Amino acid sequence: MPTIEFARLAAPPRVRSVALDLVRLVGLVAVVLGHVSAEGLLRPLLYSWHVPVFFVISGYLWRRSRPLGDEVHRRTRSLLVPYALWLLIVTAAWAAITSLAGATSMPDPVALLMGGSAIGGQYAAFWFVTALFAAVVAMRALSAVRPWLPAVVGVAAVAIATVRPELVAGLPWSVGVGLMALVFLAVGEWLRRVRHRVRAPLELGVVLVVGGLALAGSGLVAPVDLKAADVGTPVAGVLVAAAISCGLILVAESLAHRVPEWLGRAATTVAGVAMPVILGHALVITVGRLVGAPSLLVFATALAVPILVGLLLARSRAGRILL
Repeated sequence: MPTIEFARLAAPPRVRSVALDLVRLVGLVAVVLGHVSAEGLLRPLLYSWHVPVFFVISGYLWRRSRPLGDEVHRRTRSLLVPYALWLLIVTAAWAAITSLAGATSMPDPVALLMGGSAIGGQYAAFWFVTALFAAVVAMRALSAVRPWLPAVVGVAAVAIATVRPELVAGLPWSVGVGLMALVFLAVGEWLRRVRHRVRAPLELGVVLVVGGLALAGSGLVAPVDLKAADVGTPVAGVLVAAAISCGLILVAESLAHRVPEWLGRAATTVAGVAMPVILGHALVITVGRLVGAPSLLVFATALAVPILVGLLLARSRAGRILL
């Protein structure tokens, strides 16, 4: 949909990019909004890019020099460890909440172990973290053999998903989706290589974003839904997702110098505590629906509460393993 600061979700350089943090912030808001309300026109306008953009950012910041063993170690520490801990936290919180409501509810332990598309509700976004882990480790391993191999494997996974999405989505930990996401990682890496050749990045970015959203919003191109391994309109759905994601990066980089300093700091701060937002917002949404809260309140709470939790964790030792 990572230090995971949101940083860990996209392997950022030592000096953070305000432009990319702004894109991450917009993406986070879109993910939460998409889980609160994905009806009518809102669904294609959000699903057409709101998760793929994070994989494109990961590719945009990709560096080929890291050994595979180091990649596995770093990503286990930054993705899998927080994943496991937040899984326990959300499960315990849900048990406590439902117990107070007089109906203790515990998830299927087998489904929890499977992860990915096997779990939903309060775990709705957990699939993203394991899919990202699978994607970056596969990217590292395959690119060590041939630089073009990740793109080929990604295209093959997308092709299989086009015919048998349930087969790809059903793999534990969304590993199959992670292989599909290699396409977006490859797109991001390609954009980075050709970025210096783009003479009018703002104009091109606007065309890509507006054009992509127009195709998705008009219904001409059905959007992707990565968790379900749904490619939307074959080929076109993936191309639109890639185009919008690249366009957002180009627009953000072109306008970053005009962004007020306070907004840039806010974006970086929120990006730095993205893990609680990604893994915690669905719990807040589920509770909000349980008590019958209006959608606008659910959205605001689902965004604000995890951010606040993240900011508090950032000030504690626990933040080292939970962020």
